[in-house]
Amino acid sequence: MKKKLVLALLMATLLAGGAFTQEWYNSYAPGIDGSKILANVGVGFGLTGLGFKMSIPPITASIEYAGLPIPLSVGGYFGIARYKWELWGDWTRLNIAFGGRAAWHFNFVPNLDTYAGLALGYIIYSYGGDWGTYLPPATGIFDYGAFAGVRYFFTGIIGVYAEAGYSGLTFVSAGLSLKF
Repeated sequence: MKKKLVLALLMATLLAGGAFTQEWYNSYAPGIDGSKILANVGVGFGLTGLGFKMSIPPITASIEYAGLPIPLSVGGYFGIARYKWELWGDWTRLNIAFGGRAAWHFNFVPNLDTYAGLALGYIIYSYGGDWGTYLPPATGIFDYGAFAGVRYFFTGIIGVYAEAGYSGLTFVSAGLSLKF
């Protein structure tokens, strides 16, 4: 009897929490004002040191669908970066990353979208320069990461974003954010 009472209280709490979440999501969801698509375009801070120099900083783009009945968005990302290594010879590495991502949104303030998520994708490495003959012309690896971010919308469409964590090519990125 005690287990049934605890189970009934737990179910009632979950249902009430679900109703609260839906009301909250309708009020502060990233897709407010009928917007269901979120897009980011920005620049990241790449890895340097040990002779590495960035010749193209990490340029990132992501797009997400936020029209789900829960505060979850799903979408994809793309990024490109180029590094030059001058320690023992002169060679370059071009990194191209792409994949999918999902984020859970914690929105407590209008026009401010805070979120955390996971990414799963693939990175293609292409080598050139002095060592281009010793390294494979292109290789790749599966990649995964976690990130947290914030978007602030100045208008109903345009805003800025910043993300920290690892999602493709960079640990920190910032730039322009759009809602459609």
